[in-house]
Amino acid sequence: MIRLENISTGEVYEGKELELFIDDDTLIGEVYIDGDLIFQTFDVHNEEQLDRSLKTEFKFLNETYDMFSDFIG
Repeated sequence: MIRLENISTGEVYEGKELELFIDDDTLIGEVYIDGDLIFQTFDVHNEEQLDRSLKTEFKFLNETYDMFSDFIG
């Protein structure tokens, strides 16, 4: 289970799957929890930049998040 808190608003999001998406044409980065958009940022060139932006806006409440953990068995 993933739990994130928006640092600015205090809103908490929970889910099982975190997905990062970058549109290469517009350089817009988006983060989804269980298919719901929770974060969007501009001028993102790679997943590492999106991950850093996410971590400046959100606090992970119940687990240490590693963006590559979903890809490593």
